[in-house]
Amino acid sequence: MTVLDGPDDDLRAGGPAGIAEVRAHPDRRTLTVTFFGALPQRVNRDSFLIEGGRRVVGVRVVRVAPEAGPEPDGVGVTRLRLDLDRPGDESAYRLRLLGRGFHGAHDQADFTFDPGVRRHPQGAPRIVPADGPPVGPAPAIDYLAKDYASFRRLLLERLSLTLPQWNERHVPDLWVTLVELLAHVGDRLSYQQDAVATEAYLDTARLRTSVRRHARLVGHAMHDGCAARTVVCVETSAPLTVRTDDLAFTALPKDAGARAGGPAMSREALTAGPHPVYQPLERRTVLLRPEHNGVPLWAWGQDAFRLPVGTTRAALVDGHGGQRALHLKAGDLLVLEETQGPGGGAPDPGHRQAVRLTRATRDVDADSGTPVVKIAWADEDALTFPLSVRNPPGPDGRPGASVVAHGNALLVEHGLDSTWLPGGDTDETVKVPQAPDGPDGAARTRPFTATVRGTPVTWSPPHPRPDDVAAAQARGLLDLAAEARGRLRDLHHEAARLDEDDRDFLRTWFGASVVGDLADAADRQDTVARLLCRFDELLAAKRRRLDTLVRRARSGYVLDPGDATWELGQTWGHGAAQALHRDNPALHGPARTALRPDPRAALPVLHVTETDETDGAGARWTPRRDLLGSGPRDRHVVGETDDDGVLTLRFGDGRCGQAPRPGTRLRVTYRVGNGRSGNAGSEAVNRFTHRDTELPSVTRVRNPVPVTGGTDPEPVAEARRAATRAPFRALLRAVTAEDYATLAAGHPEVRRAAATLRWTGSWYEADVALDPAGTTVPWPSLLADVRAVLHRYRRIGHDVVTRPALLVPLDVALYVLVDPHYVTAHVREALLRDFLPGRRTDGTPGFFDPSALTFGTPVRASALVALCMGVPGVRHAEVTLLRRSRAAGAEAERPDVPPSGELRLRPLEIPRLDGDVTRPENGRLTLRLRGGR
Repeated sequence: MTVLDGPDDDLRAGGPAGIAEVRAHPDRRTLTVTFFGALPQRVNRDSFLIEGGRRVVGVRVVRVAPEAGPEPDGVGVTRLRLDLDRPGDESAYRLRLLGRGFHGAHDQADFTFDPGVRRHPQGAPRIVPADGPPVGPAPAIDYLAKDYASFRRLLLERLSLTLPQWNERHVPDLWVTLVELLAHVGDRLSYQQDAVATEAYLDTARLRTSVRRHARLVGHAMHDGCAARTVVCVETSAPLTVRTDDLAFTALPKDAGARAGGPAMSREALTAGPHPVYQPLERRTVLLRPEHNGVPLWAWGQDAFRLPVGTTRAALVDGHGGQRALHLKAGDLLVLEETQGPGGGAPDPGHRQAVRLTRATRDVDADSGTPVVKIAWADEDALTFPLSVRNPPGPDGRPGASVVAHGNALLVEHGLDSTWLPGGDTDETVKVPQAPDGPDGAARTRPFTATVRGTPVTWSPPHPRPDDVAAAQARGLLDLAAEARGRLRDLHHEAARLDEDDRDFLRTWFGASVVGDLADAADRQDTVARLLCRFDELLAAKRRRLDTLVRRARSGYVLDPGDATWELGQTWGHGAAQALHRDNPALHGPARTALRPDPRAALPVLHVTETDETDGAGARWTPRRDLLGSGPRDRHVVGETDDDGVLTLRFGDGRCGQAPRPGTRLRVTYRVGNGRSGNAGSEAVNRFTHRDTELPSVTRVRNPVPVTGGTDPEPVAEARRAATRAPFRALLRAVTAEDYATLAAGHPEVRRAAATLRWTGSWYEADVALDPAGTTVPWPSLLADVRAVLHRYRRIGHDVVTRPALLVPLDVALYVLVDPHYVTAHVREALLRDFLPGRRTDGTPGFFDPSALTFGTPVRASALVALCMGVPGVRHAEVTLLRRSRAAGAEAERPDVPPSGELRLRPLEIPRLDGDVTRPENGRLTLRLRGGR
C-alpha cells in the first residue's frame, strides 16, 4: 500500500482531485485508489497510465468502478477500483493521472504489488512489518552451507538471534525437529542443484543415463551390452511340429546332465538354476525331421573330394535306395561339421561352421545314380577352413561321411522371457498417472517413465536386420520378370498339359481378358506363344512398378506385408508374395551376420502394449535407440539402463514421440539375460524345456558352434573417451575426392573405389570409379545404388557420376635365364603361377590378380624382376617390354620400357593382365626362357 502526504483539509474539500493512497489487492490484478478533492466529470480507463515493472511491463487498466464497501473516512475522499489486464511483479510501478481536473503535484504515485513494501513519494522502498515496530538488520547468511549439517547449524544460529528466549537443543524438542526437517529439505534441494550442474556436461556427468544422452548428441552410440548367440541342433526320432517360442535351452555341467538323464527338463528346474538359458530368435512354427539330424556330404565318387577355403556350394546325400528324404529349402540353417579328419584321423573341433542356404535343388549323380541335393550359401558364409569329403561304406550299406550337415538348426540367443519366470503368468502392468494440476507446465509435459523389475534385461540387435531383408527383397524383385519369362517358356513347351494352377498364373500375370479361357489345346498353344512374343509389351507397366519397388528396397525400406507384398500377390502371384515376405527366412541374411551381433545396434528385448479392460488388446510401443527422429504420433519407447543395471522406459512427450494417454495401463513383457555370462563353448547346450508339454521324440540337443557375441555394457569412462572422438571417426559428408572414394568403398558389393573432382564449366562433378567384388564389371544396378548412397553425402553443388573402373591391359615381356640344373618347363609353370591371376602355392594372390591391384597402382620393372628372382632355378631376369597394350591406346613412339622403370597409371585406372592367349585384349605376358634342361 502506498500513502502520500496530501494537502490540508481545505484543499481536500474543494480543490482538484489528487492521489491520496494506492493499495494493491492480493490477486495483483486490482488496485484501490483513494482520491482527495473533486474528481472530474468523466473518469474512465484512459485516465490512468501504469509505468514501470521489471518482468511484467505494459500493465493497462481495463475497467474503472467505484469501490464497494464502507464509506471512506475524511472530507472529500473518493475511492475507485481499477481492474488490470494482467498481474504485476514485485518491482516498483508508477500510477499517473491523465487529462485535466487533477492536482498538478499529486497526479502520480509509486506503488508495488507486494503488500509488505511501501513506496514513498521519492520512490525509496522501506519494509513495513505487519505488526510491531521495525526490526533491525537481518542476520548474515552463510551461503557456503551445502549439506544437512551446515544447514542445521545455520538455522539454529538464525533462531538464536530471532528467538533469544529459546535455548532448547535436545532432539525431542519440537523446534529442533522442525529445524532438522528444514535442514533435510535444504540438503535435498542443494543436491538437486549440484546434480543439475554436474550432469549438464559430458566431462562432469556421473550417471550412466546422462553420459548416454550426451554421447548420443555427438554421434556416439553408448551400448548397454548384448546377448550371446549360437545355433542349436535338435535331433528327433520322429517328425515334430513345434512353436519356437515354446522352447528354451540351457547349458548344464556334464555331471549334472549325466545324473538327470535325457535332454528334457522341467520348467521349474530350468528357471531355478544359475545356468544360462537360451531361446530361439525367430518366433515361428517349424517342422523337425529325423532325416535332417545328420546328413552326409557327397564326395561325387572320389576318394577325397576337397572343399577349399571360400567354398559356397556342396552336395548332400538324399536318402537311400532311391527314396528321397531331405526337405531342405532356401533359408534353412545348416551346421557343417567334420566327423573324420583327413585319412580317417580325429576330427578338428574347429572345423564346424553354420551357414544359411540360399538354394537347394534336387539332382542325381550321373555316375553312381545317387540322389543328392545341391546346396549353396552366401559369400559371407563361405568356408573359413578346408574340408575333405569322403563317403566310406557304412555297415548297413549306406554311404558314410567324413563331413555331415546338421539340420533342424535353430538360431538361439541368451535370455529367458519374463512369462517363463516364477510368477510370470501374472502380467507386469504399469498405469500412466493423470496429468498433475497446477501452474507447473513442465510437470504436465514431462515424459512418462516406468521401471522394469527384472534385471538384467536382454539387449539384442534386430533380427533379421532390416538392411539384409531390404537388400534380399530388392534382388528378388529384380528376378521376378526373368523368372516369369522362364516359366512362360516352360509353359510354351507344355501348353497342351496346362493345369488349373498354370492358367491362374497366366491370368494373374497378363489378365483374364488377354489370356482368355484356354479351353482348346491348340488355342492354348497359340495363346502362350503370343504371350511370350508380347511379354515386354504386356508387362511394361508392371515392370515399371517393379523398378519403383526396387528403388524403395535399395534405399533400406522393407516392403510391408500390408501394402507392397499384397500388391505383388495380386500382380505376380501368391508365390512371389510369399517369397518376398519379410518373415521368409530366405531373406534373413547370412548366418555369420546373425552370429556376430553389434552391441551398438542392440535394443532392449521387450514388448509394451496398451491393455484394455474389455478386450485386452491395444496399441504396441516399439523400442528405439532414441526419440530424436520420432514424430508426435510415433509410439516409440526408449530403454535406458542405469548404474545398477535397472532398465527404465522413457516415453515421448508429445513432440518427440507420442505420449501415452493418462490412465492407460501398459503391459510389459521382456527377456532377462545379457552380457558375457551367456558366452559358452561348443557342446555346452545340452538340455531343453517345452513350455507346456513333454517332447519324448527329442533325443538330443547340442550346439556344434560356440556361443559368442555376449558383451557387457560399455563402461561410462570408456564411453566418455569415445564420445569426444566420435564426430571425427565417422565420415558423414563428401567434400573431397577422397571422401567420395571412402564412402563408395563402404558399399558391401564394392571392393575398391577411386574418385576425382572435375570442373565442368559450371559446377564440379565427382567422377567415382568402382571395382566390384567378385567380378570385373559392375552391374548397372550397383552403379545406381552407389550413386544413390553418395547423393545423401555429397556437397551441395556437386554432381555424382559412377562408372566402372578403367581396366588398362598391359603387354609385359621377360627374358629369364634358367639354371642348368632345373627343368625349364617347371620354371615356366612357376613363373606363370606367380604372375597371372589366381592363387599361388602359398595361398597369396598372383602379381596381376585383381585382388592385388588397385586404382593408380604403378607397375615397376624392379618388382617384376624381384618376383622372378624369387622363383627357384632363375639365375637372371630382365624386363624387355612394359607398356600399355596397343589396343588400350598406347602411343607408338613410346619406348618398350619406361626410362624410369615404372609404368604409371591415372587415378581411375587399374592395370590388367590376364595372360589368356584367346583374349589378348586383356593383357599379354611373354616369357623368353633360356638355359635349363
